[in-house]
Amino acid sequence: MTVSTINIGNIANDGTGDDLREAFIKVNNNFLELEARNPEQTTASNQFADTSATAGIFKEKDGFNLKFKNLTAGNNITLTTDDNQITIDTTGIVSIQYTADSGVINPLGATDLFKFAGTGGATATLGVQSNVKQLVIDSRLANESNPTLNGTLNANNNAITGVSTIQVNNIDSLIKGQDVTDLDSLIGFNFGTFNQGITNWIEYFESLNPVNLGSITAPGALNIDLGSIA
Repeated sequence: MTVSTINIGNIANDGTGDDLREAFIKVNNNFLELEARNPEQTTASNQFADTSATAGIFKEKDGFNLKFKNLTAGNNITLTTDDNQITIDTTGIVSIQYTADSGVINPLGATDLFKFAGTGGATATLGVQSNVKQLVIDSRLANESNPTLNGTLNANNNAITGVSTIQVNNIDSLIKGQDVTDLDSLIGFNFGTFNQGITNWIEYFESLNPVNLGSITAPGALNIDLGSIA
């Protein structure tokens, strides 16, 4: 219902206006209209379907006062307002650029995905450990099917165990405390193979020319002159 206007005519008692009964009917109707417009029956509401993705700005009604929430700018976001609109500017948000030894990835778009991937036996795993989100990269040599070195391996005075076969072109080290380069001065000597068990010079000469001196109780008749001690 709308507010009714009482016709009062052009001049007093000219007979063109509403009579008293009609005028008071309109008065009563106008009071009913005002009663229907009681401020306590007036409210406001936020109109959205998904509360997880949309935030309402209406807060509450306090008498004749409708209260709304404030819009507050966050980090690197600015708000500007005029009589008709509020503008949210996000140009202050810094774009992230991903760089690596092999290339550069420009800032990701809203639908782009960024993937961490392992290669050459290394694995990259995303997960949660003790309520902490983390990226774990496992690059152990045990994961490599054919591991190789691109530089010198420094064992840092640690032992290398569990070796089956070692194939080398050159060994630069002490063997049993002996510098193997000292053997260069022994040119012309052939000690045979290691499985002969030669441990002294007598065994060495005997291996070159086997001589049977007999036993201690029955020495042989062969005379051998090894020269004098001095």
